[in-house]
Amino acid sequence: MHEWSLAEAVINSLIRLAEEKSITAFDEVEITYGEIMELEVLVFRTAFEELSKGTPLEGTRLILKEEKAMFKCNACGAEWDLETVEKILAEEFSVIEEPLGTRESPLHFLPHLAPALLKCPSCGSRDFDLASGKGLYISRVVTRT
Repeated sequence: MHEWSLAEAVINSLIRLAEEKSITAFDEVEITYGEIMELEVLVFRTAFEELSKGTPLEGTRLILKEEKAMFKCNACGAEWDLETVEKILAEEFSVIEEPLGTRESPLHFLPHLAPALLKCPSCGSRDFDLASGKGLYISRVVTRT
């Protein structure tokens, strides 16, 4: 479960921020995470609550926002989403198609393998980027000093 290590990294970053800026408590923290991560929100929330005990983050309101994964072709400029990727993978590899979110995509573990597994649905190029929806970052904090 990578959610615990992600929550720990977020908490450590925020504790460093609190030390640098003399912040005594956080009222609210907003975390934006990429759809490709397939983050287990309840597990992340539990980890955040448990790991923040005894820190300036204890009792902080945690807001989690998912950023949609979008791919962009460098050859023709076409853009497509994760649902399209799931359909492509299902067709390409004769996988029984399941509703999005019921199984982990191979891109969850190795997003950099996308060009080996996929091609642009418009022009067939394998020269594309995962333009959004791939990371996790602290997008907003509300603090007390």
